[in-house]
Amino acid sequence: MPGQDPFEGVTPVSIAGDADNRRMTITWNDGHASELTYEWLRWHCPCASCAGEGGAPGELAFTTELTADQTMLDDLQLVGSYGMSPTWKDGHHTGIYTFRALRAMCPCPECDARRRSTAASPS
Repeated sequence: MPGQDPFEGVTPVSIAGDADNRRMTITWNDGHASELTYEWLRWHCPCASCAGEGGAPGELAFTTELTADQTMLDDLQLVGSYGMSPTWKDGHHTGIYTFRALRAMCPCPECDARRRSTAASPS
């Protein structure tokens, strides 16, 4: 159905962290698993400071490299039943990653190909 959210109702069934390799794996109730590096997560921080707001770019628009402290996870809190909020070693903690957005942005080759195919197909 056109306009239907393909990830509506998709929720994590597990979130497994791997601190040594700085990555986490989210397994979804649709059977997919997303492997997300901590660096990828930090580059995709949705907070206003990092991503920008009101048409103004955030700090990440002017950043070419992240420090080790910016990509080391200190803590991870669930936010209701819709997202998660990491606390990074550098103290940053204002980003709330919704599960729907994380599933939609999954960087795996399969999901990347699906996004490219959807973007290329005529409406």
